Amino acid sequence: PQTGRLALYLLALRATCLPARSHRTLVTWLKHYLEEDWIGSWQDGHPLTSYYQYGLGVLALCVHHKRVREGVIRRLLTAQNYGRLGHHGSLVDTGAVVALAFTCLEQRKLVGTNLAAELQVAARIIRWDIAELQGSDGIIGNIYSTPWALQVFLATGSCHPESEFSRGMAALLENLEAFGTAATMAQVLPVLHGRSYLDIASMPCREEPDTLTPLDMEPPAEVPGNKTVQLVVECPLPWCYELRLYDRPVPVPASASLLGVLQAAAALEPHPCPFRTQETPHGPFLTQVLGLEARPEKRNYWRPMAAVSPQTVVPLSTGIADYRPKDGETLILRLSEW
Repeated sequence: PQTGRLALYLLALRATCLPARSHRTLVTWLKHYLEEDWIGSWQDGHPLTSYYQYGLGVLALCVHHKRVREGVIRRLLTAQNYGRLGHHGSLVDTGAVVALAFTCLEQRKLVGTNLAAELQVAARIIRWDIAELQGSDGIIGNIYSTPWALQVFLATGSCHPESEFSRGMAALLENLEAFGTAATMAQVLPVLHGRSYLDIASMPCREEPDTLTPLDMEPPAEVPGNKTVQLVVECPLPWCYELRLYDRPVPVPASASLLGVLQAAAALEPHPCPFRTQETPHGPFLTQVLGLEARPEKRNYWRPMAAVSPQTVVPLSTGIADYRPKDGETLILRLSEW
């Protein structure tokens, strides 16, 4: 089911103030997807898509002032109580969406008093967990997760001077060039205006002049010369025959992104490193490396990382088409579980 995509579309429709009658069929479909998403995977206790998409669905229905069946809400509450929303970077996105959904349901009074109290406590716990993941640079999870976290701080009224919110805002302002797609801009723009997606529910709709103009994005400047990047592919999962599947230097132009490194590695002989990507609103997403496919139903994904020392690796803060490694840098593609 296209739970997350439909949820984002409905949020966009509400934000553009289209008449409610144009949303009714889509709202019905979203309710259907939320049930189909869960029933199809009841044996595993997880939605077919992800808790991120499931939470987005609940949030979109709430923003449209639609009641959500208590059983649907309880699935998210149970996931939060048992720590199933994710860990480290993945917790920020998923936890933030779920916290926003809980806060919306509680604030809009779309649930009973007892359930509202449970949702308020759960949202507060998620907010604390997210705040614990803020790095010394102010980034929470990664640069794309940070707007989600700041939306939670705004929606729950927990943004104070010199707090996690102000440090996160400073990090965003220093990295605005990372938000170059429509999807990433949609996440960061509300925060820059001191708003969250919850504000869409009470947004006054009035006619505005059509003043939007296309943004003329200049391509990155070409850097002369070449560089060499060490590309490593790892599979630490039990069913892999060995941990390190690929480890060799890849020569590329000096301006090449990680995607460019992968394209060069795929053409290297005699030992190429084939890969596949899937286009998403956030840019290309890595789905297969060396024939190993990351599959949502198996709850795994390819995690790009950089080695900052022989003992320390960190997740990349931008997508594979945007990250530009330095000469001599070691990049690791690790098949990970979530």
